[in-house]
Amino acid sequence: MQHLYETPARPSSFFVTRVIAVCAIVGLLQSCASTGSRTTKAATADPFNVTAQADRAYQRGDWLVAEKYYEELTRSVPKDAYGWTRLGNIRLRQNNFMGAVHAYQAAIERDPDAPRAHYNQATAYLLLARDALQHAQQQLPNSDGGAAVIGDKLSHFDALIYEPLIEVTSPNHGLIRHNER
Repeated sequence: MQHLYETPARPSSFFVTRVIAVCAIVGLLQSCASTGSRTTKAATADPFNVTAQADRAYQRGDWLVAEKYYEELTRSVPKDAYGWTRLGNIRLRQNNFMGAVHAYQAAIERDPDAPRAHYNQATAYLLLARDALQHAQQQLPNSDGGAAVIGDKLSHFDALIYEPLIEVTSPNHGLIRHNER
């Protein structure tokens, strides 16, 4: 019974020193990594910087890069409608009509009086309707009377969607050129 109550052997001082050194190195590395990531995140999370990068990518037509920055903008400035409107425009250009509708709805919730977001959302809905009609028409034989009705409706969509979207002016407009000099 006596062996149950014996004091366990103590680790050597060499072992303790190694454990402390490893912990110190791990702590130092974590501190450096988190400091570096905070600095990088803070630099890109600046709404002016993010908007400028997003707008440049948008102007180049680099939709994937612009989309990434506008998504970041909607996270860093969640109550602003501009980033959501531009996201809708990008998604509309990528034929992601449901994604566009969602983005425009988010813009409208943030700015109910935004005419461009309303117009562009309506356009996205029209494009969804056109796609649904085209799909329905493809499923019908040409001899079916419904195919002619659908074809007639589809001919009107070109007139309705003559201007697929209306651009929204960047909140950085005029500021970007000034800062780039």
